[in-house]
Amino acid sequence: MAKPERTFGLIVGIEKYQESEWNVTGGGPADDALKFAHWLHLHGVPKENIRLCLSALEENHQLIGECGLTVEKATEQNISDIVTNFLSPKSGDLLYIFWAGHGLINSERERRLICADANQQNWQNLDLNSLLVLLGSDKFQIRNHICIIDACANYVLELDGRPTNLGGKAFLSGEPRTDTQQFVLLATREGEQAKVNSENKTGYFSQAVREAFAAANGTFLPNMREVTEAVKQRFTSLDKKQLPTYFYSRSWNGNIEKSHLNPFHIPHNIPQSQARKFVGRDEQIEQLRQLLQVNDVVAVTDVTGLGGVGKTELAIQYSWQYLEDYSGGCCSLNPQGIDLGTQLLEFGISKKFFDFNIFESLQKFSPAGRVLYCWDNWQAGKVLLVFDDVKDWKQIQPYLPPKGSRFKVLITTRLNTGLIYTRLPLSKLSPDAALELLAKLLGEDLIKQEPDKAKILCEYVDYIPIGLYQIAAIYRKPGGV
Repeated sequence: MAKPERTFGLIVGIEKYQESEWNVTGGGPADDALKFAHWLHLHGVPKENIRLCLSALEENHQLIGECGLTVEKATEQNISDIVTNFLSPKSGDLLYIFWAGHGLINSERERRLICADANQQNWQNLDLNSLLVLLGSDKFQIRNHICIIDACANYVLELDGRPTNLGGKAFLSGEPRTDTQQFVLLATREGEQAKVNSENKTGYFSQAVREAFAAANGTFLPNMREVTEAVKQRFTSLDKKQLPTYFYSRSWNGNIEKSHLNPFHIPHNIPQSQARKFVGRDEQIEQLRQLLQVNDVVAVTDVTGLGGVGKTELAIQYSWQYLEDYSGGCCSLNPQGIDLGTQLLEFGISKKFFDFNIFESLQKFSPAGRVLYCWDNWQAGKVLLVFDDVKDWKQIQPYLPPKGSRFKVLITTRLNTGLIYTRLPLSKLSPDAALELLAKLLGEDLIKQEPDKAKILCEYVDYIPIGLYQIAAIYRKPGGV
């Protein structure tokens, strides 16, 4: 029920940067921002409530002169001042934030928005995550927020000149408010680039949002879920390897709703689990998740060296549980099968990353050239590569992706020597977890009837999962006891 006179806007469009190589060729972000600011003013939002920050290319400066609105600098300092000193104390119903320009995601999975005064030496940026937290805190008086972000969320490598510590403006928040709503519509999933239509000088996402707003028959408060669905449908037809996503939160009842990717839409070849039951490894699954957040390569190793502790099953379970984190796909590779480079190419072709007709011409490339082609042409988004049952480090080293890239590598191996990667050692199950697994396999009633014998069986196979499966197989045979 927001009223236009109690609505505010922070509108940012950046196509010219201090680092001129980062300029958006032909422009687009400045015009997109201007059109959104005009939409607000057209619906009754007072000019003094709209803060418009632009950095336009020289050839687009006439747009600024014609807009009729006060235009400010799109620098980190000015934008952060507007947030903390102008918007924070304002009493209002609704804040619209629109941002068009460069963005990236760091290793901590924080979205950063690059400001106009950024250069290779100082990547001036705003921490979007901390901004959203501030908006929902008692340090910000405008209760409800609609944020529309047309920016990339791709991973920028340190070898491309990104500093190890991005720095940037992180906003300080207070206590969470109990009467706020927040809808954030993002142009990209993690790892993707926001494409610009250089011919029409507009972002494909910004244009789709404008069209969806127009379809709402001029409603000042369009239904953002309907807008999101219209934008997603538009992108399905564009085939830009870019999928807008959203999240929506209401703090007073603790609900948070996120746009979850359908796992069937994420390319993968994860094997089906061969385990009838999976127990006793929740802690290791969480450890693996945390290790892969901060390391390029993680190896799940077998402390016993004998096999059967569940390394492959752990990799399968992790891949299924966290598939949504890898919008670029999950590719499982078998070092004991055909050439790994061929496996990568066949996966990419089957998932339509690469043109089928390119396969024959790629055979003329060196093995290293074919693998490099895969990394350069892989679908956008974070990727998980699983090398299962590695018996020789030299066998897989030519097929590991560049360090610090969007590709994460999970290795399972019995090897415990010559290990240069971060390791998650896997050993036998705890006695309680082994007993739980045996109960799942044989039936809880049987275990309850003879608990001492069940414990002896677990001890007999040294609490190794494969040994418990062998006991279950023997028991199920005709005449098994």
